[in-house]
Amino acid sequence: MTISRTISVIAAAAALAACFALPANAAKARTADPQVPNLDVTPTCRALDHNDMQIDEKRCRQSEADARDQLKRDWASFPAANRSQCITTATMGGTASYVELITCLEMLNDVAGLPASKDSKETLRTKPTGLGPQR
Repeated sequence: MTISRTISVIAAAAALAACFALPANAAKARTADPQVPNLDVTPTCRALDHNDMQIDEKRCRQSEADARDQLKRDWASFPAANRSQCITTATMGGTASYVELITCLEMLNDVAGLPASKDSKETLRTKPTGLGPQR
């Protein structure tokens, strides 16, 4: 397994773990609509502090619009359970993002396409740092 593929697997695992930390409005967010949800990307594309951080809001909004267009084309090809999980992930923390939504869906598809390991110890060749007991 290449390093980039290993990183992708770890990122996908992190995304899946985030799916289980549901916000208070999870019931609404988790419904797997037959259509792409309407997300308010304004908080995502707006800088928190205009003095410290420069976000090109026009470019951000264009990226979000492009991601939404791609989602409209591909939405039905994603399993309903994945759509539900990724809607929750993409709307956590008071911000919403089509880019995050499509990234989540693509990572879940990638993980589903990985060959099953006979031994869970073979999944990662090295132990990730910071996950063991603190000494």
